Amino acid sequence: MSLSRELAARVVALDPNGFDPDAVKWARNAIADMIGCTLLGAPTETTDAARMPELYGAGACLVLGRRERLGMLDAAFVNGTAGHALDYDDTSKSLSGHPTVIIVPGLLALAEMRGASGKAFVDAYIIGVEAATRFARGVNFQHYEKGWHPTATLGIFGGAVAASVLMGLSQDEIANAISISASLASGLKANFGTSTKPLHAGIAARNGLFAALMASKGVTGSPVALEHPQGFLEVFNGAGNYNIDRMLAGWAQPLDLLAPGISIKKYPCVYSVHGAIDAAIQLHDGPLGNTAAVTDVLVRMHPRRLLPHVRNPATSALNAKFSLPYAVARGLVNGAVLLDHFEDAALHDPAVVRVMGLIRMEPHDDDANDYGAEVVVTLEDGTVLRQTVAAPLGRGPEAPLPQDMLEAKFIDCARRSLSDDGTAEIFGQLMRLDDLPRMADLTAAIEAATL
Repeated sequence: MSLSRELAARVVALDPNGFDPDAVKWARNAIADMIGCTLLGAPTETTDAARMPELYGAGACLVLGRRERLGMLDAAFVNGTAGHALDYDDTSKSLSGHPTVIIVPGLLALAEMRGASGKAFVDAYIIGVEAATRFARGVNFQHYEKGWHPTATLGIFGGAVAASVLMGLSQDEIANAISISASLASGLKANFGTSTKPLHAGIAARNGLFAALMASKGVTGSPVALEHPQGFLEVFNGAGNYNIDRMLAGWAQPLDLLAPGISIKKYPCVYSVHGAIDAAIQLHDGPLGNTAAVTDVLVRMHPRRLLPHVRNPATSALNAKFSLPYAVARGLVNGAVLLDHFEDAALHDPAVVRVMGLIRMEPHDDDANDYGAEVVVTLEDGTVLRQTVAAPLGRGPEAPLPQDMLEAKFIDCARRSLSDDGTAEIFGQLMRLDDLPRMADLTAAIEAATL
């Protein structure tokens, strides 16, 4: 049996009625977080650019935060771009990227059109996450380190599978959707720190849905599109840099959504630096206080987190989101890293600029601690202060973001696009998402609450 068909067989074998209730809870939280991030990103310049009126006609699917409706594919693209516009959306260790921003936008548009229930939506989301992350286990971390943006290049398979499940496609049709997706995957990490990065998410969300729709209409893909000598695995990873057995083993034992799980961001910047931010804030709140006497700052992290774009000091509001020196300096100076800190005016804070210039970085070689960090601060009198964080807050089930913090984040994000009363109502609906009779009722409520 071909790899696409092997993967499809595992998709259809999953029984949502047997899913751990905790998986449904994590799905609700991740979807709510994604909706909040999309509402936050709706008014950004990047989303404005993605929503070029001359490109689209009217449709039935809501553009979140914008009181307008487009066709399914166009709405998936715009909402996917908005959801990743501020890099505040959730991440997956298995994927080495952001799964929910690829799956939810296409699935939401499809659910509106098909009158799908909240339970069907949640079930399809969980299966989509499982498909994307199981696929990713066979190609990471080589895929990530080679320079591909897995959010897009691997997330597209989750988007295609989730849409296929919601449509009730057959095993053969799901296999075709997977093979079609192999020809639609794209996204380069060279464009991190620019407004092209959120376009990766929008394109992949659209293309995953498109692949499923094409498969539902009888369009076929090669059964060996993944493992062919000129197929996805050889072209994207290269010979010897992938493991098919890892892709196929252990589906839902447990669900990847539970182990290692989804990480919901506490800070509105690249997740690689969150452990270092936590350590910096603990120093600020503890022995450090004022940073006037700081003469040196050393940050130790796994080399996978210390990529070139992460090492760079901030020079713009956009690349500040990927700058470890800026994020750690903010944590040390302010004891917080907030949305307002990623606006142009904030970059010129003299205390932050000074500390940012003091920051050095060193890698450690502990693969079991690839998201942890140590921050070492030296003061002018020779005092050395250290803080180590094993895993940043929000790091999946091992360090989950408390529910009150999740709600506070949603409110902070959604209030940029929704009324206060509407924000509270929408969050309440999202927390009982699997009981909603129609997903269209949710989008109608969001539309009504949009400012």
